[in-house]
Amino acid sequence: MPNMDERGGQDQLGQRVRSRRLELGLSARAAAQAAGIDRNTWSYLENGTRRTAEFNYAGVERALRWAPGSISAILGGGEPTVLPSDIPPAEDDDEEIALVRTDPRLTDDMRQRIILLIRERRERDKAAALEDTRRMIDLFRRG
Repeated sequence: MPNMDERGGQDQLGQRVRSRRLELGLSARAAAQAAGIDRNTWSYLENGTRRTAEFNYAGVERALRWAPGSISAILGGGEPTVLPSDIPPAEDDDEEIALVRTDPRLTDDMRQRIILLIRERRERDKAAALEDTRRMIDLFRRG
């Protein structure tokens, strides 16, 4: 059973998560989907009824446009770090993009330009991989 400090931290986290979700105009279902977690897990998080596994933190932070480490900060009595809103998060947000989003040496304009370049590179890579697959299929068909 969690102690009072832990319980209070979960309650505080739940309140912050719900408030931020509503601020972003997300339904609980959409937020859970963006975080890559079950809808019930999201509800438990908001209600503070169960402790959320740490491996879910990154997805929740991404869905709420918080910098990595924000959930731990809240649980420790601190504040979440809100990411710049000029670059909406996407499903392809990962460690590479999180690194750009959270680097304090970058301006918002620099972040936006770098993330756009990363996404463009990924689209080129996808297109090249698709073309390679088509070539392999043709080779195997010819036998």
